[in-house]
Amino acid sequence: MRLFAIGDTHLPSTRNKDMHRFGWTDHPLPLQRAWDEKVRPEDVVLVVGDISWATRANEVLDDLKWLDERPGRKVLVRGNHDYWWGDSASKLRRLLEPYKTMEGFLHNSSVVIGRWVIAGTRLWTAPEAPPMPGGEMGDESGDAGYVERETRRLMASIAEAEKKEKESPTPLTRVVAVHFPPIYANEKPTAFLGPIEAYKPKVCVYGHLHAGGIPAGFTGEKAGIRYVLASCDAAGFSPLLLDE
Repeated sequence: MRLFAIGDTHLPSTRNKDMHRFGWTDHPLPLQRAWDEKVRPEDVVLVVGDISWATRANEVLDDLKWLDERPGRKVLVRGNHDYWWGDSASKLRRLLEPYKTMEGFLHNSSVVIGRWVIAGTRLWTAPEAPPMPGGEMGDESGDAGYVERETRRLMASIAEAEKKEKESPTPLTRVVAVHFPPIYANEKPTAFLGPIEAYKPKVCVYGHLHAGGIPAGFTGEKAGIRYVLASCDAAGFSPLLLDE
Protein backbone atom coordinates (compact mmCIF):
# COMPACT_ATOMS: atom_id res chain seq x y z
CA MET A 1 0.00 0.00 0.00
CA ARG A 2 1.33 3.42 -1.02
CA LEU A 3 0.22 7.01 -0.40
CA PHE A 4 -0.20 9.40 -3.34
CA ALA A 5 -1.53 12.93 -3.73
CA ILE A 6 -2.94 15.05 -6.54
CA GLY A 7 -4.60 18.43 -6.32
CA ASP A 8 -6.59 20.82 -8.45
CA THR A 9 -8.15 18.28 -10.76
CA HIS A 10 -10.59 21.04 -11.82
CA LEU A 11 -13.02 18.56 -13.36
CA PRO A 12 -15.58 20.15 -15.70
CA SER A 13 -18.86 19.36 -13.88
CA THR A 14 -22.16 19.66 -15.75
CA ARG A 15 -21.16 23.26 -16.38
CA ASN A 16 -18.69 21.84 -18.94
CA LYS A 17 -15.96 24.21 -17.89
CA ASP A 18 -12.83 23.08 -19.68
CA MET A 19 -9.18 23.85 -18.93
CA HIS A 20 -7.97 24.39 -22.48
CA ARG A 21 -7.68 28.14 -22.02
CA PHE A 22 -5.19 27.48 -19.24
CA GLY A 23 -3.08 25.27 -21.53
CA TRP A 24 -4.23 21.98 -20.03
CA THR A 25 -4.58 20.08 -23.30
CA ASP A 26 -7.25 17.36 -23.32
CA HIS A 27 -7.61 17.55 -19.54
CA PRO A 28 -8.38 15.29 -17.69
CA LEU A 29 -7.24 12.55 -20.10
CA PRO A 30 -3.47 12.87 -19.40
CA LEU A 31 -4.19 12.73 -15.66
CA GLN A 32 -6.49 9.73 -16.16
CA ARG A 33 -3.84 7.80 -18.09
CA ALA A 34 -1.10 8.53 -15.55
CA TRP A 35 -3.36 7.79 -12.56
CA ASP A 36 -4.62 4.48 -13.98
CA GLU A 37 -1.09 3.37 -14.82
CA LYS A 38 0.57 4.40 -11.56
CA VAL A 39 -1.96 3.79 -8.76
CA ARG A 40 -3.11 0.36 -7.55
CA PRO A 41 -6.55 -0.29 -6.02
CA GLU A 42 -5.11 -0.75 -2.53
CA ASP A 43 -3.19 2.55 -2.63
CA VAL A 44 -4.44 5.75 -0.98
CA VAL A 45 -4.79 9.00 -2.95
CA LEU A 46 -5.21 12.38 -1.25
CA VAL A 47 -7.14 14.77 -3.52
CA VAL A 48 -6.11 18.14 -2.14
CA GLY A 49 -8.80 20.53 -3.28
CA ASP A 50 -10.26 22.32 -6.30
CA ILE A 51 -11.73 19.00 -7.31
CA SER A 52 -14.51 20.28 -9.57
CA TRP A 53 -15.89 23.45 -11.12
CA ALA A 54 -19.35 22.46 -9.85
CA THR A 55 -21.14 25.03 -7.74
CA ARG A 56 -23.94 22.73 -6.52
CA ALA A 57 -24.09 19.11 -5.42
CA ASN A 58 -26.18 18.06 -8.44
CA GLU A 59 -23.48 19.42 -10.78
CA VAL A 60 -20.61 17.38 -9.34
CA LEU A 61 -21.95 13.83 -9.69
CA ASP A 62 -20.18 12.99 -12.96
CA ASP A 63 -16.90 14.31 -11.57
CA LEU A 64 -17.25 12.18 -8.44
CA LYS A 65 -17.97 9.19 -10.69
CA TRP A 66 -14.79 9.96 -12.65
CA LEU A 67 -12.77 10.02 -9.43
CA ASP A 68 -14.44 6.87 -8.18
CA GLU A 69 -13.44 5.05 -11.37
CA ARG A 70 -9.76 5.83 -10.82
CA PRO A 71 -7.75 3.26 -8.83
CA GLY A 72 -7.09 3.83 -5.15
CA ARG A 73 -8.87 4.76 -1.95
CA LYS A 74 -9.51 8.51 -1.89
CA VAL A 75 -9.47 11.13 0.86
CA LEU A 76 -10.78 14.54 -0.22
CA VAL A 77 -9.81 18.06 0.86
CA ARG A 78 -11.86 21.13 0.03
CA GLY A 79 -10.38 23.81 -2.24
CA ASN A 80 -11.39 27.43 -2.71
CA HIS A 81 -13.29 26.54 -5.92
CA ASP A 82 -15.20 23.61 -4.41
CA TYR A 83 -18.48 25.47 -3.87
CA TRP A 84 -20.40 22.19 -4.24
CA TRP A 85 -18.85 20.94 -0.99
CA GLY A 86 -21.23 22.83 1.29
CA ASP A 87 -20.98 23.39 5.03
CA SER A 88 -22.56 20.19 6.35
CA ALA A 89 -20.40 17.11 6.96
CA SER A 90 -23.49 14.88 7.10
CA LYS A 91 -24.74 16.12 3.71
CA LEU A 92 -21.29 15.66 2.22
CA ARG A 93 -21.13 12.14 3.61
CA ARG A 94 -24.47 11.30 1.97
CA LEU A 95 -23.32 12.83 -1.31
CA LEU A 96 -20.16 10.70 -1.36
CA GLU A 97 -21.79 7.49 -0.10
CA PRO A 98 -22.50 5.93 -3.55
CA TYR A 99 -18.83 6.28 -4.52
CA LYS A 100 -17.19 3.38 -2.72
CA THR A 101 -13.57 4.43 -3.23
CA MET A 102 -14.25 7.76 -1.48
CA GLU A 103 -13.23 6.63 1.99
CA GLY A 104 -12.88 9.93 3.79
CA PHE A 105 -12.78 13.71 3.70
CA LEU A 106 -11.38 16.48 5.88
CA HIS A 107 -14.19 18.66 7.22
CA ASN A 108 -13.06 19.94 10.63
CA SER A 109 -11.89 16.37 11.13
CA SER A 110 -9.16 13.82 10.45
CA VAL A 111 -9.00 10.45 8.71
CA VAL A 112 -7.21 7.21 9.55
CA ILE A 113 -6.68 5.13 6.42
CA GLY A 114 -4.20 2.34 5.99
CA ARG A 115 -1.18 3.13 8.13
CA TRP A 116 -1.61 6.90 7.91
CA VAL A 117 -3.49 9.46 9.95
CA ILE A 118 -4.43 12.49 7.83
CA ALA A 119 -5.10 15.92 9.30
CA GLY A 120 -5.79 19.17 7.47
CA THR A 121 -8.21 21.75 6.11
CA ARG A 122 -8.51 24.18 3.21
CA LEU A 123 -6.38 27.06 4.64
CA TRP A 124 -6.29 30.43 2.84
CA THR A 125 -3.86 32.97 1.40
CA ALA A 126 -1.63 34.08 4.26
CA PRO A 127 -0.37 37.68 4.62
CA GLU A 128 3.16 36.32 4.13
CA ALA A 129 2.36 35.14 0.59
CA PRO A 130 4.54 36.74 -2.11
CA PRO A 131 2.91 38.46 -5.08
CA MET A 132 1.47 35.91 -7.46
CA PRO A 133 -0.42 35.94 -10.77
CA GLY A 134 -4.06 36.86 -10.32
CA GLY A 135 -7.12 35.83 -12.26
CA GLU A 136 -9.40 32.84 -12.05
CA MET A 137 -6.55 30.37 -11.47
CA GLY A 138 -4.38 32.80 -9.55
CA ASP A 139 -4.12 34.12 -6.04
CA GLU A 140 -7.03 34.60 -3.65
CA SER A 141 -6.93 37.89 -1.77
CA GLY A 142 -5.83 37.66 1.84
CA ASP A 143 -8.47 37.78 4.55
CA ALA A 144 -7.47 37.88 8.23
CA GLY A 145 -10.79 36.38 9.29
CA TYR A 146 -10.39 33.43 6.92
CA VAL A 147 -6.80 32.86 8.09
CA GLU A 148 -7.88 32.86 11.73
CA ARG A 149 -10.79 30.49 11.03
CA GLU A 150 -8.68 28.09 9.01
CA THR A 151 -6.00 28.09 11.70
CA ARG A 152 -8.64 27.02 14.23
CA ARG A 153 -9.87 24.33 11.85
CA LEU A 154 -6.34 23.07 11.29
CA MET A 155 -5.72 22.86 15.04
CA ALA A 156 -9.02 21.04 15.59
CA SER A 157 -8.18 18.53 12.86
CA ILE A 158 -4.73 17.94 14.32
CA ALA A 159 -6.17 17.48 17.82
CA GLU A 160 -8.59 14.86 16.52
CA ALA A 161 -5.79 13.12 14.61
CA GLU A 162 -3.67 12.96 17.76
CA LYS A 163 -6.58 11.40 19.66
CA LYS A 164 -7.09 8.79 16.93
CA GLU A 165 -3.38 8.05 16.93
CA LYS A 166 -3.43 7.36 20.67
CA GLU A 167 -6.41 5.03 20.22
CA SER A 168 -4.86 3.13 17.32
CA PRO A 169 -3.64 -0.40 18.10
CA THR A 170 -0.81 0.04 15.59
CA PRO A 171 1.58 2.96 14.93
CA LEU A 172 0.37 5.53 12.40
CA THR A 173 2.35 7.87 10.17
CA ARG A 174 1.28 11.51 10.42
CA VAL A 175 0.36 13.42 7.25
CA VAL A 176 -1.07 16.91 6.77
CA ALA A 177 -3.14 17.59 3.62
CA VAL A 178 -4.27 21.13 2.83
CA HIS A 179 -5.20 23.13 -0.26
CA PHE A 180 -3.45 26.50 0.16
CA PRO A 181 0.29 26.62 0.82
CA PRO A 182 1.09 26.66 4.56
CA ILE A 183 4.52 28.11 3.72
CA TYR A 184 5.90 29.90 0.70
CA ALA A 185 9.27 29.95 -1.00
CA ASN A 186 10.22 33.05 1.03
CA GLU A 187 9.97 30.79 4.14
CA LYS A 188 8.23 33.48 6.19
CA PRO A 189 6.30 31.81 9.04
CA THR A 190 2.54 31.84 8.52
CA ALA A 191 -0.16 31.27 11.13
CA PHE A 192 -0.50 27.74 9.77
CA LEU A 193 3.14 26.80 10.15
CA GLY A 194 3.24 26.70 13.95
CA PRO A 195 0.51 24.05 14.36
CA ILE A 196 1.99 21.95 11.56
CA GLU A 197 5.53 22.06 12.95
CA ALA A 198 4.24 21.27 16.45
CA TYR A 199 2.39 18.25 15.05
CA LYS A 200 5.51 17.01 13.21
CA PRO A 201 3.97 15.10 10.31
CA LYS A 202 6.21 13.15 7.97
CA VAL A 203 4.86 15.08 5.00
CA CYS A 204 2.61 18.07 4.31
CA VAL A 205 1.01 18.19 0.87
CA TYR A 206 -0.82 21.13 -0.70
CA GLY A 207 -2.03 22.41 -4.08
CA HIS A 208 -3.60 25.68 -5.30
CA LEU A 209 -0.57 27.10 -7.14
CA HIS A 210 -0.51 27.03 -10.94
CA ALA A 211 1.63 28.13 -13.86
CA GLY A 212 3.66 31.23 -12.91
CA GLY A 213 2.58 30.85 -9.28
CA ILE A 214 4.19 27.43 -8.83
CA PRO A 215 7.64 28.77 -7.80
CA ALA A 216 5.94 30.72 -4.96
CA GLY A 217 5.35 27.50 -3.00
CA PHE A 218 7.94 26.03 -0.67
CA THR A 219 8.91 22.45 -1.48
CA GLY A 220 11.48 20.29 0.24
CA GLU A 221 12.27 19.75 3.90
CA LYS A 222 11.89 22.21 6.77
CA ALA A 223 11.97 21.38 10.48
CA GLY A 224 11.93 17.68 9.62
CA ILE A 225 8.75 17.95 7.50
CA ARG A 226 8.69 17.33 3.74
CA TYR A 227 6.49 19.82 1.86
CA VAL A 228 5.04 18.69 -1.47
CA LEU A 229 3.15 20.77 -4.04
CA ALA A 230 0.70 18.45 -5.82
CA SER A 231 -1.44 20.76 -7.99
CA CYS A 232 -2.05 19.10 -11.35
CA ASP A 233 0.29 21.18 -13.48
CA ALA A 234 3.00 21.30 -10.79
CA ALA A 235 2.77 17.49 -10.53
CA GLY A 236 2.96 16.96 -14.30
CA PHE A 237 -0.67 15.70 -14.36
CA SER A 238 0.26 12.58 -12.45
CA PRO A 239 -0.33 11.59 -8.79
CA LEU A 240 2.77 12.14 -6.67
CA LEU A 241 4.09 9.41 -4.38
CA LEU A 242 4.23 10.65 -0.78
CA ASP A 243 4.99 7.50 1.21
CA GLU A 244 5.32 3.75 0.80
